[in-house]
Amino acid sequence: MTSTPTDAGPELAPAGDVAAGIPPAPGSGPGSFLFSTREATLRTAGVRARVPATAPGAVGAAAAATLAADRDAGNPDPLVVGAVGFAPGLARLVVPAHVHRTPTLSRSAEDAPPAPPLTAPPSAPASIGTRWDFRAEPPPPRYAAAVRRALEMIAEGRLEKVVLARAATLTAPEPLDVAAVLERLAARNPAGYAFAVDVADPDEADEADARTLLGASPELLVSRRGAAVLSQPLAGTAPRSPDPDEDARRGETLAASAKDRREHALVVERVAERLAPFCTSLDVPEAPSLTHTPALWHLATRIEGRLRDPAPTSLELAEALHPTPAVCGEPTRAAREAIAELEEFPRGFYAGLVGWCDADGDGEWALAIRCAEVSGRAARVYAGAGVVEGSRPEAELAETGAKFRTLLAALGLEATP
Repeated sequence: MTSTPTDAGPELAPAGDVAAGIPPAPGSGPGSFLFSTREATLRTAGVRARVPATAPGAVGAAAAATLAADRDAGNPDPLVVGAVGFAPGLARLVVPAHVHRTPTLSRSAEDAPPAPPLTAPPSAPASIGTRWDFRAEPPPPRYAAAVRRALEMIAEGRLEKVVLARAATLTAPEPLDVAAVLERLAARNPAGYAFAVDVADPDEADEADARTLLGASPELLVSRRGAAVLSQPLAGTAPRSPDPDEDARRGETLAASAKDRREHALVVERVAERLAPFCTSLDVPEAPSLTHTPALWHLATRIEGRLRDPAPTSLELAEALHPTPAVCGEPTRAAREAIAELEEFPRGFYAGLVGWCDADGDGEWALAIRCAEVSGRAARVYAGAGVVEGSRPEAELAETGAKFRTLLAALGLEATP
């Protein structure tokens, strides 16, 4: 395994001189990566080595081997950064040539007001504007039909939960500014994990084929710091309201909802079950707490533990947890089969993982949700909703519409396709 820079080159010049303390811009070429939390921002550029394609379930081991080889080749503090897809075997992970750490992106206050109300209902995608083209996959009526079919599968006993997603491709009149969109995402989602990751196929050398996965995820799949491990799954969602009294009522209703608490419990049980074999102790609260983004209320549970020695790396832990019922369903195999049958598009990196892991195994990985894949003038946005017994097609459609708003607002749009 070589650790010689393989893709660092002219792309780094406009992105910033990392060696001189100027961080690279998001979406600036091979190895471009940004991952920002409230505490810190990690940016990278260029590629020293790529984690090779490997069998599903072996991504963490391949990344650890790549890091070890790069450290042996003289890199004293190597990192693996990038994204892992929803489908097994899909990954874009690299050891970057240049690394830049800063305290954090600029963020707004934690209690930022909810997003403004939509200017048009989900059935009126033309309201997005005459200067933008769009294509919804599937259109709202077909998504509602897929939810009804999923409810039939649940009634038949084939599964307990399945997460069904929608996508919409929006085409702007001119190339999208990835850095500007990401800055707005971070400012409007101060408690989230803002990210921008180069996910282009490394065999595509044409600059026009550049693809960036960007978003502001509210959900930490797993982090590891030494022996400390943390996961904070979310499940159970309600849209917020700009009216304070109505907004509080919606949060209280979500917290008391038997249907949403049952959906949340499915996720927490599976995360705890998968973490337990790696831990000497694991603290799982009995009841979820209520948290929010500017657009949505969520049920959340903070799960903390101490890892056994020797401990798996953060990426190996993420791989063991992925996919959780929060983005797939329960049981996992049956839910994957239902998604393949009912969804009309490949998820790619949506509902996968974004994050980093160092040579000691520390790192953090967020779920790739509230995200879009951007290439030139096109942005493909994604949103999903969990279907369980008691779900209503119109409510799940509205939930995906509310989740679209995170990216649409950052793009300067308000209506939902």
